[in-house]
Amino acid sequence: MGRRAWLAAAGVVVVVGGGVAGGVALHSRGSGTPEPVAVVSAPRPTAVQVDVTAQSAAVDTILKRRAAAVLENNEAQFLADVDPKNKLLLAKQMVLFENLVQFGFVKLDYLQDRPQFEQGLLDKYGPTTYLVSVVMSYQIGGIDDGLVKAPLGYMFVQRGGRYLLINDTYLDSSLPFGAHKEAWDVGPVLVRRSARALVVVEQGKTQLAKSILTEAESAVRAVNKLWSANWRGGGLVIALDDRRVRIADYTKPKDAEDFLATATFVYRTLPGEVQSEGTFGGAYVVVNPRYRDELDARVLAHEFTHVATAQYGVDAPVWMVEGTAEYIEQLPMQGERDLDLARYRTMVRSKYFSKLKALPTDEQFYDTVKSSYPVGWYVVDYIVDKYGATKLAKVYKELARQGFSQNQRDLIFTAQLGRTEAQLFKDLQQR
Repeated sequence: MGRRAWLAAAGVVVVVGGGVAGGVALHSRGSGTPEPVAVVSAPRPTAVQVDVTAQSAAVDTILKRRAAAVLENNEAQFLADVDPKNKLLLAKQMVLFENLVQFGFVKLDYLQDRPQFEQGLLDKYGPTTYLVSVVMSYQIGGIDDGLVKAPLGYMFVQRGGRYLLINDTYLDSSLPFGAHKEAWDVGPVLVRRSARALVVVEQGKTQLAKSILTEAESAVRAVNKLWSANWRGGGLVIALDDRRVRIADYTKPKDAEDFLATATFVYRTLPGEVQSEGTFGGAYVVVNPRYRDELDARVLAHEFTHVATAQYGVDAPVWMVEGTAEYIEQLPMQGERDLDLARYRTMVRSKYFSKLKALPTDEQFYDTVKSSYPVGWYVVDYIVDKYGATKLAKVYKELARQGFSQNQRDLIFTAQLGRTEAQLFKDLQQR
């Protein structure tokens, strides 16, 4: 452990500067006893003591103040600890605040995770530089049924006797993919909401927000009616011009071409869990800007099915996860015309299912989306037809919680349906 790290562990960091200390060095001639060599004297170093405990406490106070400012809609308080000389950062933070207050947070905290150390930053900004990863812990009213956590990174430095935020992007490259790219991070936005739906669009696009909100409300009702009456969360739809929001990356040719929208993961603390626990699950829907005009209640019902089922777990076969969402999407829905499901069933069987030797694996499902999604729907449609919707829900929940291997999945299928997954496929071949 280096000297600075050891001192930091003790609660004090001593940063020494001011030149080389005067004294005597030893120099060897190659053999024998080293002889003294004079060293030019210089001013004695000055030591700057940094109490890291006090430093951390000061930053905690700032983070608490910023969270409270959002909840209380107090812009001056939110910006009070931002470096006033950094005009670019100040302008970004003003936009961030204006975005955040629109979302309707009922809980919000910024919590320190781990302080970071880089000597180069101390050399550049001074010994009081404090770089720290931060967890944004929050709950949006009517949307999140538990606390959501998102990673950030902040840099502070002491000036004039108090700490100021001087950078909020330095740690971005070391954060998980999609971090610091929430809907409120990417530029000025407009938020419109109802009791259980929230829509985010570019600032000024009021009519677009209104239209999507109507579709989102219909989709929430459909998911509650057709799949999960116990779902009490809501649907958040991000329909921005940006092609990279959260973990959605529509700059990739395949994703840009194949996906109209994606239910992106959040790290969420569910009811009954303590705050330190959490689960990844599909939640906020990010729309592909290329297909935004094609968005309707059916598409959103598909994505909201993922949101509603996130509480069950992530281990169900992908064909069942997507097949169930497709099944809900195709059912009769208020405000949408009924679909000819008998004709669709015949088409899927002849065009896609008849060419398979087994159900799509998790690994290959998204490589063949044009056929995999209809096949997933076809299997779920069969399960509902033969065993009933209640049985489908029960199988889904068991698989989502414990279907982490093929052996485990077959145990669950056999217990619930009396068939392994392979036997289920053979049954479908005879349909």
